[in-house]
Amino acid sequence: MKIAIALLSLSISGFVWANKAACYTIHDPDRKNVCLAMSSRQNSYCYSVKDADTKNMCLANVMQQQSYCYSIKGHDVKQQCLAQVK
Repeated sequence: MKIAIALLSLSISGFVWANKAACYTIHDPDRKNVCLAMSSRQNSYCYSVKDADTKNMCLANVMQQQSYCYSIKGHDVKQQCLAQVK
């Protein structure tokens, strides 16, 4: 859930990962996979994320599909996902 919130804040702020290589320095596997998914715009990395809300937030952002937001259990994160992914 913390990663979903971090992903959300990165997405809202318009932060773009500088490069894919920087993602490999991240030790936390979920954070690394979110970074790789966002930097390469490849949803396959999202499927390696263990936290369900984070996975769905990742998929929603990478694929730009709100349908993934509806699977997020955290109310605030779900609402923010719906607001940012159009």
